[in-house]
Amino acid sequence: MATVKINGDIVRNEDKWIYDWFDMEATCPKDVTAAVEGAKDGEEIEVLINSGGGDVLAGQEIYTTLLGKDNVTIKIQSLAGSAAGVVAMAGKSQISPVAMLMIHNVSWCLGLEMSPG
Repeated sequence: MATVKINGDIVRNEDKWIYDWFDMEATCPKDVTAAVEGAKDGEEIEVLINSGGGDVLAGQEIYTTLLGKDNVTIKIQSLAGSAAGVVAMAGKSQISPVAMLMIHNVSWCLGLEMSPG
């Protein structure tokens, strides 16, 4: 069985080095892709989540990577919040009786001025 750990912030590939530099837990799409590609054909993939979330686009990329596999089991160990909650929907999910799943409406803006009315 291949194990993929999603711990700490979910970050973009190009930002992961900063977290590594400060020895902080973080997961980026490239980490998950490498783990999935390292699994043998047909091998069960177990995804262990303990993350409050992070970058929604990185979370969506991880979700899509895992969704393409039939043999993915998601285990929420403590928290799957925000973007990690999106990732948790990519396969058969199991949640610890003491864990939490947080789903919310997200907002995102590309620097556009938003004004009422």
